[in-house]
Amino acid sequence: MKKAGTGKVRGIKEDTLIVTIDIGLEMNRGYCTTTDGRDIKPFRFDNTRAGLDKLWSMIVLNKNRFGCNEVIVEYESTGPYGEPIGHYLAKKPVKVVQVNPMHTKRVKEINDNSPLKTDDKDPRVLADIILLGHSLSIVIPEGDAAYLRRLNNSRERHVREFCKKSAIVSPAGGFYP
Repeated sequence: MKKAGTGKVRGIKEDTLIVTIDIGLEMNRGYCTTTDGRDIKPFRFDNTRAGLDKLWSMIVLNKNRFGCNEVIVEYESTGPYGEPIGHYLAKKPVKVVQVNPMHTKRVKEINDNSPLKTDDKDPRVLADIILLGHSLSIVIPEGDAAYLRRLNNSRERHVREFCKKSAIVSPAGGFYP
């Protein structure tokens, strides 16, 4: 089993294509930029195999267009919505990183003093965060570790549902997880 090492991503090379993804349940937004500011308009793609293939074709197209040698793909920690993208990109020659959603919110407020959510703004904010060096490398569990994670998440969900139905309340006033 591989050692699960995570850490901050610092020092992006000049010949790196930065791809950021704002993940949604059914529809995602992607954005490609370089360290020197060359970029494209955000694009949409579905959370399906065809959508992920569209994302990959956009990555390859823009890597060639901007003459980049490396690719870093970044997305927010979004729980289960990001799993298909993470597994898809793990098999590709790219580095996959994630960002804390709280960092996204703070940088968004700094950039335009507006916490309002717009789909085109979020991928650009993610690009700013990676350029600031506040991304974390991601470890995508495989095999038994992935199976154990799914079992644990399922157990936690069922316990929460059972406690709500049974009205089991903790001394602090909330439901037991």
